[in-house]
Parts: sequence; C-alpha cells; structure tokens
Amino acid sequence: MPLGSLLGFGCNRFSKLYSPSKRNRRLVAIDEAVVKINGYRCHLWAAIDVDSREVLAVYVSRGRSMLNALIFLKRVLKACDNKPVIVVDRGPWYQYALKRLGIEYFHETFGQRNKIERFFREIKERTRRFYNNINTKTVKSIEEIATAIALTHNTLTQSRSQGGVILT
Repeated sequence: MPLGSLLGFGCNRFSKLYSPSKRNRRLVAIDEAVVKINGYRCHLWAAIDVDSREVLAVYVSRGRSMLNALIFLKRVLKACDNKPVIVVDRGPWYQYALKRLGIEYFHETFGQRNKIERFFREIKERTRRFYNNINTKTVKSIEEIATAIALTHNTLTQSRSQGGVILT
C-alpha cells in the first residue's frame, strides 16, 4: 500500500473518532483559511471554544460564501447546548448566517481570535511537508485530515489542562 493511501486510510479511520463534547459554551471563535487541494484553492473553516481551546467543528468548501458560513455555523451549534457569542473577523459572509440563526457576535482582529489562528498555524505546519498542497481527490479527504488534526489537538489540550505530561 503506498504511503499516500495509507495516510488517507488512517485519517479516514481516525477522523471518525472525532466528536466534541456537547455543553454550554460562553465564547466561540471561528475563522477560515485557504488550503490547496491538487492545486485548487479551498477554504478550511474551523471553530474553537475560547475557554477550553477545544476544536468544535471543521469544514472544507470550494468557495467562501454566506451559504458556506451557514452550513458551517450549523455544525458548530451541534457541539453547543446554548447559542454562544461568536467572535469573527471582518468577513462579510458571516453576518447573514449569524443573523439568520439568531446568534450574537462581534468583530475582533486579535485577542480572543488568537486561539483559532494558532490552530490554523498548527495545520499549516503539518501540511507544509506537502508544500501546502494536499494531493487528494476530494474535499472530504482534506476535511478528514483536518478532523484528525483537530482530534489530536483536542486530546493534547485536554491532557495539558489536566496536568498530564506530553513528551515531544
């Protein structure tokens, strides 16, 4: 089995374990970043609980529109018992979706959004080995890779917060 197929198979299996805990959330930061799949630009969306640093949702789309934001925000709300306050950047695609779902939000460039930017930096560091160009055939497979990274991120963050030792 070639290494690329083995990596995809492992990420597919590993990503099925991903299930963030459903609970009340105070503040959630969301953002999107550009990734390349076979030379085409795609948008990777992610949401992080600011208090626990848990990745709540990951979504990959070919475009960046109000409809994509609405689909992504519905995924985020599945990990929340309440409707938390959302921290966004100045992307115009968020306003329609947030108003349509009746969610409070505010714009912030730095501050609370740093946690989501750190997560994207982690993903970009892991994909740099592939020259930031993941050679996959579908958008779903990049979502599985990002979900596997999110699961690893959540596990390490939870272990650190509980006083566990992480050997690097």
